[in-house]
Amino acid sequence: MNKTKYAKSLLAIAIAASPMMLMANEAVQEKNAQEENAPEKASRVEKIIVTAQKTSEPLSEVPIALSAFTGDFIQKAKVNDIKQIVRFTPGLSGESTDSFIDSLSVRGISTNGFGIGGDSSLGIYKDGVYFGRNGAAVASFFDVERVEVLKGPQGLLFGRNAASGAIHTITAKPVMDYTEGYFRLGAGERGRQQAEFAFNQPFADGWAMRIAGIHSEEDGFVENLYNNKDIGAHDRNAIRLSIKNEADWGDVTLSGEYEDRKQYGSIYMSQDIDGNLHNGDNRTANVDWPGKDNAEVSSVTLTANINIADNMTLTSITGFNKHDWLYQEDWDGLPYSIAGYVQDQEGEYLSQEFRLNVQASKDLKWYIGASAYQEDISALLSNKTGNLDELFGPGYSDIYESNYSEGDYSGWAIYGDMTYQLTDKMDFSLGIRYTYDEKVMETDIQGQGIIWGVQTLEPVTAKQDWDDLSPRVTLRYFPDEDVMIFASVSEGYKSGGFGTDTLTDLDPEYGQPTPDSTLEDFDKESVISYEIGTKGSLIDGQIGYGISAYYYDYQDLQMVKAELGKLAIDNVGQVDGFGVELDLVTSFSDYWDVFLGVAWSDTESNDIPLESCSDILGNSCNGNSLAFNPEWNISGGINTYYPLEGGEIVTSLDFSWQSEFYSTLSNNSTESVDSAGFVNLRTGWESEQDWSLTFYVENLLDKESFAASFLELSLGFHTKVGATMPRTAGVEFMYSF
Repeated sequence: MNKTKYAKSLLAIAIAASPMMLMANEAVQEKNAQEENAPEKASRVEKIIVTAQKTSEPLSEVPIALSAFTGDFIQKAKVNDIKQIVRFTPGLSGESTDSFIDSLSVRGISTNGFGIGGDSSLGIYKDGVYFGRNGAAVASFFDVERVEVLKGPQGLLFGRNAASGAIHTITAKPVMDYTEGYFRLGAGERGRQQAEFAFNQPFADGWAMRIAGIHSEEDGFVENLYNNKDIGAHDRNAIRLSIKNEADWGDVTLSGEYEDRKQYGSIYMSQDIDGNLHNGDNRTANVDWPGKDNAEVSSVTLTANINIADNMTLTSITGFNKHDWLYQEDWDGLPYSIAGYVQDQEGEYLSQEFRLNVQASKDLKWYIGASAYQEDISALLSNKTGNLDELFGPGYSDIYESNYSEGDYSGWAIYGDMTYQLTDKMDFSLGIRYTYDEKVMETDIQGQGIIWGVQTLEPVTAKQDWDDLSPRVTLRYFPDEDVMIFASVSEGYKSGGFGTDTLTDLDPEYGQPTPDSTLEDFDKESVISYEIGTKGSLIDGQIGYGISAYYYDYQDLQMVKAELGKLAIDNVGQVDGFGVELDLVTSFSDYWDVFLGVAWSDTESNDIPLESCSDILGNSCNGNSLAFNPEWNISGGINTYYPLEGGEIVTSLDFSWQSEFYSTLSNNSTESVDSAGFVNLRTGWESEQDWSLTFYVENLLDKESFAASFLELSLGFHTKVGATMPRTAGVEFMYSF
């Protein structure tokens, strides 16, 4: 019986869920002819190859805190998008079901803004191309080769700088040697229906094609008392076509992808000041403004690797993506519309990156690169009230306000990195990046005093630019072939931007714009991070481990402060961040393996002005922890497999848990989310005939939690947001060829 194939599937879950790096253990080794009569050995933690540093190298030798998730894990653990990676990646938090990425936090650093005037602190990439906008970045996972999560500032590895970290999705590429493919069908509770396929076909003269697609739909899981309907449904469809050519000179791949995503927006539930839900149930809402989170996202990527010489490769990555996104939410959580919010956004992003990798000698390798981008984006933000006469008296009903902004953004960067072999066991890397960003923005505000307090007679324009020099230094030491120790210092940068709600030079008497008014800008923010760590294996490779400890100095935070009539964005203060991350994966037997990941994080804010941030009692935010930053984050599980004639029974149990966290820097107890843990179970049959049938239960213990909790003092709202999915059972069939 061929046991290797089935073991790979299970170990992929262990590999990916173990949150940093090590892993890729083929738990059961298929005996080859040379080993046929040898005694059977226990499985080993082996090396997998990643490209996080723009060159192929074993994951266990990369001097970066890095989690690698295989495509097999993505399928089996039913990880649908980048937000669901959160539950398996200690150091990463902020999972929710909407298309916003502002709450995604790496080691405590998140974006803290949802408009189009700024940028994301977290770099999100697909096949080397940047996807950095709400509505566009959270795409469905399907036919994925792997996902790499890099923690800490990343200035040298991608075309855009990333202050907190990066999530990079590498899709499956055409294979030249054989025809292959698969299809996967699934069904579950609440009308869940899922289908995924991929087909790879080689042609003559070094050409091959791969096509893949996915469909997913599910009914709502939250009862809405306002109309007695369930809300929270989704319907997603996506397709990708890739064509690749390989020749003596190198290779080129052209890929096009389209996704049509329809789902409900964030679900808000009102609560009292003590955190008790008015509806008395974590999965019961009472909202009158319909939610909507609909996006069409298309992209084209052209990647070429040209072998200039045996030791020199030129890589070109050309990317274009376009998104149209319509988002609606009832953010008061009440059955009468005080706050019915709409964001109608569209954008186009074009980028070009060139990179030259050179192995100059046995002891020296280096790469240099240059990148440029052009982004055009627009968004119409609006809010409409319902019939509020009974609450506030005449004049407060059916008030419509809007804010329309257009952005024309561009930038470029040059970067380089050099690695020198100091001794047989030690090497040293030095890299640096220069970045220039420019933004031109035009905004038209028609406020009525509830959300926006001003009215512009004509669009207000502004232009600003920022630049930065970001270094990275790394020292790597191999005491022996099973252990690697590293230390690094790196700096990350996020450009400044504009607060599209805030104008300068208002009339002092009436508070309205003057001919001199322009958009208020905010400055860049920066992070310098210090990290030490080790990766390796023990007991003849039966235990793989990774340990890292870090400290960062986070300067000039771009912080949103909600005020009546505007959302102001200021650069404020400084944050000290400390943390330790531990990863273990073991495989002592051919029939089971265990994985565990633990992260501890502590952040402390300093020099935060009282007028920029205070708690509900008016106390300073100094000493507070960053938002969406749980102190503890733990994930793990066990995989077992039992061979029988014709196949194997495979069973996987995984869990994730995080401690209490705050939704804002104010650290109000009313804005905290309690600690929560979740357990998932999968069991099924994997046949030697290349098919499998799996039964699963997600959220086995039916635990309840939320993505965030907010207190909006200026408007009097107190809400919990983003209820977790209930226990869900389902079945899945897969056939590959």
